[in-house]
Amino acid sequence: MDYLIVLLKILTPFILGLLAYRFLPSYVEQKGKNLATKEDIGKITDEIESVKNLYKQHYDLSKTERAFYDEMIKAIYNFVAEIKKYEYENGKDSATKEVMKGDEDLRNKFFEFVNAANEILAKAFVFLKEENYMLLKEALKVDNSFAAMTRNLLYAMRKSIHPNTKLSAETDTREISY
Repeated sequence: MDYLIVLLKILTPFILGLLAYRFLPSYVEQKGKNLATKEDIGKITDEIESVKNLYKQHYDLSKTERAFYDEMIKAIYNFVAEIKKYEYENGKDSATKEVMKGDEDLRNKFFEFVNAANEILAKAFVFLKEENYMLLKEALKVDNSFAAMTRNLLYAMRKSIHPNTKLSAETDTREISY
C-alpha cells in the first residue's frame, strides 16, 4: 500500500505536468486570441459609435440651421412682400426708409421684421457654428437696400449649408415680378 501512495505521489505531478505541458499552452493561446478579438471588436465598436455620434451632431446641427433659415426666409419675404405690395401701389422704389417712417402700416411691418430677425439671430448666436453666425451677421450690414440685404442673407444661409457653393444670390435667384 505504501508503494501505491508513493507511486501516486510521483505520478500525479508528472501527469499534471504532462497535461499542463500538452493542453495549457493551447488553452492560454486560445484565451489570448479571444481576448485580442474582444479588444479589437471593442475598438471597432468605439470607432463606429464615434462616427455615428459625429454624423448625428452634424445632422442635428443641419436640421437646426435649416429651421433657423426657414424661419428667417419667411420673415424676410413677409416683409419684402409688404414692400413690393406698397411699391406696386405707389411706384417702383417708392418704399424708402423715410416713407416707412411716415407710413404706420409699413413701419409696423418693418418693426415686426426687425424683431423676428433679431430673435432668429439670437438663436443663431447660441446654436449655430461660429462661422455660420458670422456669415449672417455680415449679411445684415447693408444699410441702403432691403433687396441687397435679402440677397446677402440668402447667400449667407446657402454658404453655411453648402460651403463650396458657386451660386450667387444676386445672379442666380429669381423672383416673380408684379
